[in-house]
Amino acid sequence: MRRALIIAQREYLSFLRTPGFWISLLVMPFVGLVSGLAPQMIARSEPPPTVAILDLTGLGADGPGAWLAQSLQTPQRPAPSAEAPARPGGRAPDEERRAITVVPAPADFAASRTPAEAGQAIRAYMTANIPLANGRPLSGAVVLSGGRDHLKMDLWTPAPQVSGWSGALSGPLNGWLRRSRLAAAGVSPALADSLDQNLTEVRDFSPKAAAGQVSFADKAPLLVAVGLSFMLWALVLTGAGILLNTVIEEKSNRVIEVLLSSASVTEILAGKILGGAALSVTTLSFWAAIGFWLLNRSAPDMLGVVGAALTGHGLVLWFAAFFVVGYLMYASIFAAIGSYCETPREAQTLLGPVMVLLTVPIVFLGATINAPDAPVLKVLVWVPFFTPFLMTTRVATGAPPAELAAALAEMVLMASFVVWLSGRAFRSGALATEKLDPRRILASMFSRER
Repeated sequence: MRRALIIAQREYLSFLRTPGFWISLLVMPFVGLVSGLAPQMIARSEPPPTVAILDLTGLGADGPGAWLAQSLQTPQRPAPSAEAPARPGGRAPDEERRAITVVPAPADFAASRTPAEAGQAIRAYMTANIPLANGRPLSGAVVLSGGRDHLKMDLWTPAPQVSGWSGALSGPLNGWLRRSRLAAAGVSPALADSLDQNLTEVRDFSPKAAAGQVSFADKAPLLVAVGLSFMLWALVLTGAGILLNTVIEEKSNRVIEVLLSSASVTEILAGKILGGAALSVTTLSFWAAIGFWLLNRSAPDMLGVVGAALTGHGLVLWFAAFFVVGYLMYASIFAAIGSYCETPREAQTLLGPVMVLLTVPIVFLGATINAPDAPVLKVLVWVPFFTPFLMTTRVATGAPPAELAAALAEMVLMASFVVWLSGRAFRSGALATEKLDPRRILASMFSRER
């Protein structure tokens, strides 16, 4: 055991000296921060799109064109709620900013009389990239035709991928059409306006909610669990990847042979895994400190919510248990693969199936937020290779302790088998000098030791 701890200390310190560790340590929080702020940065840096409205219905000032322009120029402010309190300093949230700016229709197509004629003129105008009076390009053009019985809207945009405003434009137009039809039926405009006021107030309740009514505090455990699962995935991928590269380097430099002369295979493998695990714990602690600092500065009220989510249902304890067993299993696999390879290119041949295993839970992890009790997820959590990443979501949803204990026991059995098998492969691969052969790897793992 003493030799295993010495090897673990050596591995840990050697990892800390590598520039790649520090880069990965700092890059992950930076990527997470940029990913969270990117939509706001884009929304603030990009000016609102400019849209010209061409009303061919012939209804004049009472037509849908004037109604649409007024609706877009005076956006509705969302009602405040307990989960979205008003911002300090009187700053309006991004949802209150004007999403679309209405500009006068350019003379190139303002005189069109039919939708087909307008379409040809708009096509030529946008193809020529003619700027507006303010120097900005026209982002879109709306051509309205028909009438109260059948209103049509043609939306023209310079590129197909930016034509995502149909919902924002059709909503006000449907409101105009509804009022017009009510007016034709003899309903006064005041009564028509009152129909859209004091509409249904929707409240979410659940027997599992602490106060009956669902709040963000009730949703936080599942969100925190998903975040922990992503963090575990990143730790396994980076920590085991560093372990793989270290074994490959020692195999190519014949250092592994020197270690085998002074320690057993079990001690060497245990030391390397312990060193990688200590490195992962260091990374996890650093990321947790960064997250605590950011929450304390930006949203101190959220600290209590996140803390309650971590301690509720024993989420932290179960996460730690699945982290230890899951990391042990994958680190053993990566170490065994590295023992058969002398270059990273050779390792890519054997890493393909492992990367597929690591990709599957991430594909399904996002779906657990909306459907944590989906049958397919309940099946996948019992696959040992997916359990450490998916079972934390079951903890957050209040799964029975017997189910969690059974899944952990299954993982322990699977990890024990994988570690035993990886140890045999590590012994065979560390002393192998011939060219990489997958058939020889399988034969060496299941053959009797001499």
